[in-house]
Amino acid sequence: MVIDHVWLWRADHDVQGSVTNSHNYVATGLEVNGNTVRAYGLFVEHTLGDMVLWNGEDGETYFFQSELPYDVTQDNYANKGYHSYHVSDNVQRHLSYGLGVYTYFRDYTVKMDTGIKAPSGSGIKFTNTFNKMLSGNGGIDHVLNTQGGSAYSGGMSYLCGLHSESPMIS
Repeated sequence: MVIDHVWLWRADHDVQGSVTNSHNYVATGLEVNGNTVRAYGLFVEHTLGDMVLWNGEDGETYFFQSELPYDVTQDNYANKGYHSYHVSDNVQRHLSYGLGVYTYFRDYTVKMDTGIKAPSGSGIKFTNTFNKMLSGNGGIDHVLNTQGGSAYSGGMSYLCGLHSESPMIS
């Protein structure tokens, strides 16, 4: 299966103006349950759960861009464990290249633990990933799990090169 240049978007505004307080509910932009799925040019924005939830083995993503929702709270988003790109704990093989997570928590202060969440293992590899806080309140503590610095106050943090948690590859 190939996913080629898709933009999956929860409307952050409507005819009445900006959407606030988690209205226009969309839980997940993309949930991958099959094996051997490859995505090229994947854009997912503003959903109220994980932007991407990857459950299948041997997945690959080449370029991912995501902006977290503007109108969530700490309690209904970050504290529930949502992330921009989430590889499920049971996955043993996954490759990703060029993943970027942006945040603009417009309405409330939200502090995320990480933009990208994935299990540890030698078959889980990320190359050239970053977080960027565009504006707003709060930010993101890490890029990938506990790796990489934070993105607060318009800041950016990135992991250049290849990263895997076990063993560490550089």
